[in-house]
Amino acid sequence: KVLMEDYGNPSSLHTMGVVAERYIKEAKERIAKTLKADEKEILFTSGGTESDNLALIGGALANKRNGNHIIITSVEHAAVSQPALYLQEQGFEITYLPVDAQGRVKMSALEAVLRPDTIMVSTMLVNNEVGAVMPVEEIAKMVHEKSPKALYHVDAIQGFGKYHIYPKRMGIDLLAVSGHKIHGPKGVGFLYINEKVKIIPQILGGGQQSGM
Repeated sequence: KVLMEDYGNPSSLHTMGVVAERYIKEAKERIAKTLKADEKEILFTSGGTESDNLALIGGALANKRNGNHIIITSVEHAAVSQPALYLQEQGFEITYLPVDAQGRVKMSALEAVLRPDTIMVSTMLVNNEVGAVMPVEEIAKMVHEKSPKALYHVDAIQGFGKYHIYPKRMGIDLLAVSGHKIHGPKGVGFLYINEKVKIIPQILGGGQQSGM
C-alpha cells in the first residue's frame, strides 16, 4: 500500500505528504520503542550500506579533531571495510582486529590497540558468514574506558530482530540496521545515532530528517 498508493513526499504539506509523514512517524515510534531509544535518535536511510557509510564516514569526519585512529575487525562486511579504506585514503589510520577460532573479537587484541586518539571502533553484532556473535557490551565497556573520545559503531544488520538490542544500556553510539533482513521493503534501513553523538551528513541538499 505504501509503495503503490501512499507514496507522497513526507516533507510536503499536501494531503499525500501528510499521509506519508504519518507512516514515517509511526515507524520511528515503533523502532525507538524496540531499542528503548528516543524517536529523534532514529534516522531512516536507503539500507544497511548507507547506514554503515554514514556512521563511519560521518562519525569520523565529525570527530577528527580528537584523533585519526579507527579500529574495525578483520571480518567486517564490505559496507564497513570499504568506508574504512576510503577514510584511510583521507589520512585516517585503520587498525584491523583479529578474531578467534569462533570468529569473535579477541578482547586482549582490542585492549592492546585502543589509544587516546582512537575516535571510532566498529564491529558487527552477528557475522553474516559464520554466525559468530560479538561481545558488544564487553567491547563497548572497554572502548569507553580506554578511549573515552571514541564512538562505538555496531553493524546490527544480521542481528536486529533476532536479539534484544538496547544501545544506551549496551554502550553503543551508532547502530546500523537494514529493512530487508526483517521482511521490510527493499531500499530502506535506519541508523540509530545517540543524541550526544555528532555526525556530518554525507548526502547534501535534501533537508529532510533534520538536514541529515
